[in-house]
Amino acid sequence: MPQAPDAQGNGGPSKSDGVQFGSQSQPLEFMKQQQDTLDAGNTQIADFEKQLGTELNSLKSQLDQFMKNLFNPPAEPTQGPGPEAAPGAASSPDTGATTGASPCSGAAPATGAAPVQGAAPAAPPAAPATSSVPAASDSGKFLDDSKYNTPDALKRWAPMVANLPPDQQLQAEKELNRPIAAAQMAQEGGANGAQAMAFIKANPALENAIDTAINPKADGIINNKDLSKFVSQMQSAADGASKDLAAYQKANPNADEQSLQMVISASVMRANEPLTAAADPAHAAGANGQTKVDGLTDQAGLAALQNSNPGLASVTRQAAKTWSQPGFFNMLDQGGLSGHALAAHSPDGLFNAANISGWIKNQAPKNGGEFASMVSDAATINAVSNVDISKLGADVFANPQNYTGAQKAAVMVKLQQTKLSVDAGSDLRKTGDTEKALADKISQLQNDPDVQAYLQKAVPEQEKALVASDPSLTKAVYDQMKNVNNGSALSNDMDTAEKNMKKGAAAPDYSSAANGLSAQLQLQQDLLGPNAKVPTAQQVLGNQPALQWKMQDAYQANFTQGGELQQALSGKKPDATQALQTVNDHRAAYESVLPQAFVGAQQAGFQSSTLDALQQSKAGRSFLNSAANGDATATATLAMTATQKAQNVKDDIDDVKKGISGVKDGVDAVRSLAGHEATVGLGRMAAGAAIRVGVAVGAEAAGAMAASVIGAAAGPIGWAVDALASIGLGIAAIIAAVKKHAEAKAFDHNVDPTLNQFGIPKPH
Repeated sequence: MPQAPDAQGNGGPSKSDGVQFGSQSQPLEFMKQQQDTLDAGNTQIADFEKQLGTELNSLKSQLDQFMKNLFNPPAEPTQGPGPEAAPGAASSPDTGATTGASPCSGAAPATGAAPVQGAAPAAPPAAPATSSVPAASDSGKFLDDSKYNTPDALKRWAPMVANLPPDQQLQAEKELNRPIAAAQMAQEGGANGAQAMAFIKANPALENAIDTAINPKADGIINNKDLSKFVSQMQSAADGASKDLAAYQKANPNADEQSLQMVISASVMRANEPLTAAADPAHAAGANGQTKVDGLTDQAGLAALQNSNPGLASVTRQAAKTWSQPGFFNMLDQGGLSGHALAAHSPDGLFNAANISGWIKNQAPKNGGEFASMVSDAATINAVSNVDISKLGADVFANPQNYTGAQKAAVMVKLQQTKLSVDAGSDLRKTGDTEKALADKISQLQNDPDVQAYLQKAVPEQEKALVASDPSLTKAVYDQMKNVNNGSALSNDMDTAEKNMKKGAAAPDYSSAANGLSAQLQLQQDLLGPNAKVPTAQQVLGNQPALQWKMQDAYQANFTQGGELQQALSGKKPDATQALQTVNDHRAAYESVLPQAFVGAQQAGFQSSTLDALQQSKAGRSFLNSAANGDATATATLAMTATQKAQNVKDDIDDVKKGISGVKDGVDAVRSLAGHEATVGLGRMAAGAAIRVGVAVGAEAAGAMAASVIGAAAGPIGWAVDALASIGLGIAAIIAAVKKHAEAKAFDHNVDPTLNQFGIPKPH
């Protein structure tokens, strides 16, 4: 596209190859300098000259304001007054009032960047009473004392009871080994064998598992081959579970106790998979509509394992109770799935050993923030699990007033789950229209007052139920509250960020630590109730001057001085749009916990460093040129050709104005170009619901301008941000082309029913 000469008659961009904004905007200068051509070319243009000048000035003002909004967005929603006291927040000895600049190696901020001390701490509440499953019956004590419980036999169970008090661990190991010991003793025959068989028959899950060890359909007959095969299966499952747990602990040596408790519980499920897969009463010999055992566990099986097998270990039955809850069950249902496997599989109420191992390896929480987000998502699924939406359709969106908040929330969660599969199948079919339609419908439901009111009440209730389902988990969660409020959890997360600092980075990326702090405080508020005096993130950080200085220092290095954007634009095939998106997301996380005075003092530096970083890279210059010389300029250029009538010129200018106006409100365009929505986590809105409209880029054909960058501030009050569970990010894996056709069919089979039900265009 030809470029307008500047005031000195020089063509092209400035010496830096960048684009000058405001009064030096090239498209505007070009349009002004072509005025003579317009006057000479058409008398109607002359009549329109005055109006055109007015329109151009308006256009210039809007463009100038738009660029200002990019670097100085409207103030984020402010939090309400902080609580009178911060429960469990321990102030450091040196947290007296401090003044001065932050300890950044660069320029000091213009206003005080000193830590802001939080409120005085109060003692955290004690963990509430919980109901545990009954202890294993004494009917299996003869097995506990048998020769089959050798040290070698028991050591495979040791990792799965290490979270128990030391004086309880040995007995727990023996109880976990009861199924193997019973099967081994039953092979002896005689009195011991008969006693073992009686124990087996008194625990239906164990009986079914042995009966189907070889033949998947139970026939009520157990022989030595069945017993021997079952022993082998159980030993293999337990050893596999121990390896999964050991690998998790090696990869995450600093995992918080609540996350570790969830992984241990999942490992118990993995170790007992032969039992869980056979526990559904429908698998029993002679059952009405008897079904085969196929290695898949369902919720009915976990319920039966918990309630109808008194001789099995309480640890096993407790794990069954925990994971039988819909929200937690869903995590294992989808455990380990990504790429085309996720594209072909939506939650179906079943999981197997591979799902458990995959969840432990790839999806289990590793810190308190991830744990809090996991509980929030699970609670959301719990909240809609009993809502029947099978007869609902597109009318939910056309006439939302006719449906309850629970119904609309259930539809929203179903669409979010479907969108995960659609995104994962983005290289199997053309999914753009489907993704946009899903995003639109999800956004509509998320903004529905009935949905918000329902989830605001239901999610905290379900979070309480999930945490209370396991006494060990309850204790871990309430112990973690102390670590969150006194800053030690944040310190650990920041240490992890420092260890994981990328080569060449200007400073560690503490954004996950900041988001994690907010998520944990939100969970704490949900569990303790709306009247509890939970500290704000700013108070927790303000009580730890050393941590606040480190975070401010990183903010200045990464954002004020542009280090993060510079690194992102220096990589192979950099994407400036995505780089700006990531920077904005990370910056928002910092700003949710740092003092506003400090943040405000950094904005001029951030604006300057961002423009510098963009101008100094090829990808950045291309992006800036697109922002100023996109289709809007092309439309204006065509309008100046003397071959068009005045009304055509006016229409074209109106189109440009409309495009810029659309940028301000164009959430749909933002979602499409940014590649993800301003929503994160199942059923959750980004905290504060703050949407920043970012850098302008050329639109497709109509002279419109669109937006490409979304950021959302995260705070402890409101919905917690779950950056790791963001709905809408494409995660399709690359696989062999020979499988693509079959996988596309599986993808269609998975997503089409839901899309058809709710009137959403299918991928093609």
